[in-house]
Amino acid sequence: MKLWTDSFGEGTNLLEEYTFLKPHPTAFAELSRNRNPHFAWGEIPSGCKSMAMVMYDEDAPTSKDFVNKKDKMVPYDYPRTEFYHWAIVDLDPKVFIQAAEFGKEVTLKGKMGPASARGTRCGINDFTSWYAGNPIMEGKYFGYDGPAPPWNDEKAHKYIWTLYALKEKKFPLEGDFTCKQVVDAIKNGGLSLDKAVMKSTYSIFGRAR
Repeated sequence: MKLWTDSFGEGTNLLEEYTFLKPHPTAFAELSRNRNPHFAWGEIPSGCKSMAMVMYDEDAPTSKDFVNKKDKMVPYDYPRTEFYHWAIVDLDPKVFIQAAEFGKEVTLKGKMGPASARGTRCGINDFTSWYAGNPIMEGKYFGYDGPAPPWNDEKAHKYIWTLYALKEKKFPLEGDFTCKQVVDAIKNGGLSLDKAVMKSTYSIFGRAR
């Protein structure tokens, strides 16, 4: 199976229009356009009845100890973990993902869900837990919310986009579900016929590497 996009090149830095945060000259960072990228695919395996797309950051700091704090840095070698930004299921295999179709702005306190455009459903992403307790941002974050790496992080974050070809027309999760639950259901339920992966990078700190 093949996956491609008009929005970025394999392994390249994402444009700010696809991110949750972007650099600011005096305030370190500000909200960005938060549009989901375009994606298209080909060579779909026989028997595919739906698609699912998952995107996560594989370089998220494991704690908030140094994150976005003046006069501190998140060291390059700081412990890292996964942070899920998007999981969308029940995609029609014959219809590609258009830019900004499933996300086109930052919604304070999160977007509604799980129902999404053209009969799809979206999982709860990890901004939900990240902003828990924040009176301005706290809420359920469904759907696409793009990269927002710490503005003081020495490491440029890597983002993994995975498209799955699935055996089932309707994804076997009901009610509200998280992005991680989508991944677990695919891995543990034998749902996937094939997958294709793309990678991108993004950083806010000007000297990230």
